[in-house]
This record gives sequence, structure tokens and C-alpha cells, in this order.
Amino acid sequence: MSGARASEKRALALVAAGTEEMELVITVDVLRRCGIEVTVALVSETKVGQTEADLMAQCSRGVNLKADTTLHTFLTEKAATDIGLPDVVILPGGLEGSRLMAKASITKELLQRCDAAGKLIAAICAAPTVLVAHGKMFVGRRVTSYPAFKDQLKDAGYVWEEPTANSPAGRVVRDGNLLTSMGPATSFDFALNIGSILVGAEKAESVASGMLYKWPI
Repeated sequence: MSGARASEKRALALVAAGTEEMELVITVDVLRRCGIEVTVALVSETKVGQTEADLMAQCSRGVNLKADTTLHTFLTEKAATDIGLPDVVILPGGLEGSRLMAKASITKELLQRCDAAGKLIAAICAAPTVLVAHGKMFVGRRVTSYPAFKDQLKDAGYVWEEPTANSPAGRVVRDGNLLTSMGPATSFDFALNIGSILVGAEKAESVASGMLYKWPI
């Protein structure tokens, strides 16, 4: 997924085998239209190399996507110090992809470092369950997710919400530096809200208009 553009704002989007491809690709596409530099990093249970084959992930509907780098390489080379951390970390859903991100200790390292630095963390669909797996990060915060995970998140101590109908922001819930959304069909709202936070509502609205998408709602 090459083609990142130079920008003052930087995003890191995670991908793993079984990631929901719509949630990843739409978010990456929209943010790049907003002028945000996006790096796609592969999360795996074992350390892998940087060849084209190493960086491929088969997503939830069988679409093969190539990451720009691995999360391990990103953290050791690009973000060895906090100055290299992205302005937002994006966790797309997909049941199997989220499971892999939940199992990988390197995901926890990234999220903890970004949270400590006050960076935005954005999770959609099944991905809020990754926060539960890594020490119940943001426990007590307001979140949303794919409805099937409502009880799991509530039982873990989160305040689950269904986004308010016809909210100008769309189908997202924001609580501080945590932004969550519900599923594939809410990917545009999810991405545009991230864009609005990072580069301003005017730019996000311009991008939405150019795509013929009504946002704010």
C-alpha cells in the first residue's frame, strides 16, 4: 500500500492476517486525501523480514494487501524515540486480525507509548477488543464497536455507546484521545473524524465533498 504523501501529520495503520480490508483501505485512502502521511505496518506473531512476500497480509475477505513495513521495524527504526511516534495509531477490525493484534506484545508497546505521549488511538469494529487484551487500556472510557462486542467491552469496564443518531460527526464515539467506530459501513465517518482531528474540519469536509460523501452528517 504505497503512495504515502509528505505531511506534518503522520498516521500508522496496523494490518494483520484477517484484518477487515474495507476498514483499513478506506481509512488509509481518506487520510492520504487529507494530506496525512500514512504508513501501513504489519503485525505478526513472529518477527518477519521486509521482502514483498513477508509484508503481505491476506485480509478477512481474501484480499491480499502489502504493508509498507512491519510494526517491529517501525518501532525499532522509525520510532525508536518518542519523537518518531505517529500522531494517530489506527486499528482496523476483522475478527482474526484483531485477535492477532491482541496477542502481539509489540502492539501493547506501541499503544502504551502513544497513549503516554498523548497521541490519538483509533479503533473500529472488533479492534476495541485489542485494548481489553492489552491491560484494559482506556478502561472506563466511552467506546463503541461492532455490536457483537458490546457485552465483552461492558464486562471489561468500558462504557459502550451506540453513536447518537444523526450526530454531525457520524457513527463514532470520541473520549479524549480514543476514537472508536462500529464497522465497515462506518469507515468513512471513522476516517473523516481522524482527518478532522489531525488537519482540521475544513480539510476533512473538503475531502468528503470531493468523494460525494455527506459529512458532517
